[in-house]
Amino acid sequence: MSVSANIRMYNQLDLGDCFLLRFNSGNEEAFMLIDFGSYKAGNEEREQEIAKNIMETIGDKKLTIVVTHQHRDHLSGFSTAGDLLKGKERELWLSFLDSDNSIEGTFIRSMTEKYWNKNKKTKKILTDKFAGVPQVDAMIKEKEGYDLFAEGQTGGKSITKLLEIVNKKVTFLTPGESFSLPGISSGIKVYVLGPPIKSEQLEKLNPTKDEAVHGLSLLDFANMDISGDLMLNAIDAYGQNDSGRESDFPFSRQFQQQDQENNQKKTYEDPKNSWRTINYDWLSEIGRLSLHMDRLTNNTSLVLAFEFTESKKVLLFVGDAQIGNWQSWFDVKFDNGLTGKDLLSRTVFYKAGHHSSHNATLRQGLELMSDRELTIMIPVNGKVSSDFNFAMLRPDMLKGYHRKAKGKVLRSDTVEQDGKDFQLDFPFVTRQDMKNVLEIYPKNKQPHLWIELKIGEE
Repeated sequence: MSVSANIRMYNQLDLGDCFLLRFNSGNEEAFMLIDFGSYKAGNEEREQEIAKNIMETIGDKKLTIVVTHQHRDHLSGFSTAGDLLKGKERELWLSFLDSDNSIEGTFIRSMTEKYWNKNKKTKKILTDKFAGVPQVDAMIKEKEGYDLFAEGQTGGKSITKLLEIVNKKVTFLTPGESFSLPGISSGIKVYVLGPPIKSEQLEKLNPTKDEAVHGLSLLDFANMDISGDLMLNAIDAYGQNDSGRESDFPFSRQFQQQDQENNQKKTYEDPKNSWRTINYDWLSEIGRLSLHMDRLTNNTSLVLAFEFTESKKVLLFVGDAQIGNWQSWFDVKFDNGLTGKDLLSRTVFYKAGHHSSHNATLRQGLELMSDRELTIMIPVNGKVSSDFNFAMLRPDMLKGYHRKAKGKVLRSDTVEQDGKDFQLDFPFVTRQDMKNVLEIYPKNKQPHLWIELKIGEE
C-alpha cells in the first residue's frame, strides 16, 4: 500500500506557524491543519489568502485542526479568517491541559488571567510615570515583544471562533495515547508525546549546557504571581510624597542625597554617564515576568508524531515545546511497546521548535533523528526575529540543523537557508536540489504563498 504525506508550510509574511498536511494511504486521503497564526497584528489580508488556499486544496473533505498552544503566532488566523475555514466536517485537537478537567491546566489558566490583569495596570503606570525615560522605554519595548505572543492580546477570540468552526467537536490528547489517523484505515498512526504530565518537566524551560544545541516550576509560577504583585505595588508607590509605602524601597527620597555640591552626584547625573546609572534597573523585572509567561505557555505545547507503519518513518511536530517538554518524551511508553526515544530515532521530518529558538530543540533529541533522511522545516520570518531581537536563526542552532539534516533545512520566508555566513563542509540545499520532492507556489512570483514537501514510504 502506497503511503505518503505532503507537508505544506505557509509563508505568512510574518512570524508564525501554519502547516497543512495531506496524508494518503491507498485511495484514502486525510487533511490536517496544524496551527494558523501571525505574531504581529494587521496581517488579516494574508491570513485570509491562506485560508482561501486551504479551502481550495481540501474542497469538501474533512479537516482536523490542531492547536499546539495558545499563542497568537499559532492562533490569530482563526479569528481573522476562521469563517472561511468552515465546512461540514471539522474537528479540533487540543492538549489535555486545555481541558476544564485538567488540574494543572486550570491552575495555569488562573495564573495567566491574573498575570494579564496585572499586566494592564503595570503598563499604564509605567507609561504614566516613566514616559520619555530611554532606559524604561527600552524595557517596555522588550516586554511587549514577549507579550505580543500571548493569546491574551486577542481576548480569546481565536479559541471562541475555533469552537464555532468545529461545532464544539473537541478531542483532548494526553501523552501515551496512540491511534490510527482518522480518515486513514491503515498505514499511518498518531502518537501523542507532549505536553508533560509531570509538573517538574512542564516547568523546565531552558537547557543546560549539555542539553542545548549550540525551570520554572508551578510553585515558581505562583511565586511569579506574588512577584507581579510586588512589582505592581513598587511601580505604583514610586514617586509618592508620603513616607509610608515609598519608604520600603531603596530609591525613596529619604535615601537620596540632596547635597547639590556633591561631585559624585554631579558625575552620576551627567547625561554622558546615563548608561552607567542604575535608577531604573529594578524595573527590568517586568521583562523577566513577560519572558517567563511566554516560555511557560510554549512548554505546554501539544506534540504529535505521525508514523508510516510499514517503513517506520516518523514526522515530528513539536509546536514551541521547550526543554522540559522534550525531556518528558523519553518517559512516554505506548501500548504497542514503542517509546518516545524509538519515535525520535525514526524521525525523518522535524518541524523546528519555536522558530529555531535556542531553547526549543534538545540536543539529545536531535541527535537521535535519522542521519540519512532528515529534513527540517523552520516557520520563521528573519526580519521580525531581527527587529525584536529574538533568539532565532542563531548560527550555532542552524549549524546543528545543517549537520544533522545534511543541509536539508527549509524556511517559510526564504525557502532556502543562506550559508554564506557559515563555515560549512557542504552547502545548505537549494530548491533545485530538492526539485523532486519540493513544490513552491506560486512558482515564479514573489512572495511565495507556501512551500510543500512530499515524503513517501520509499
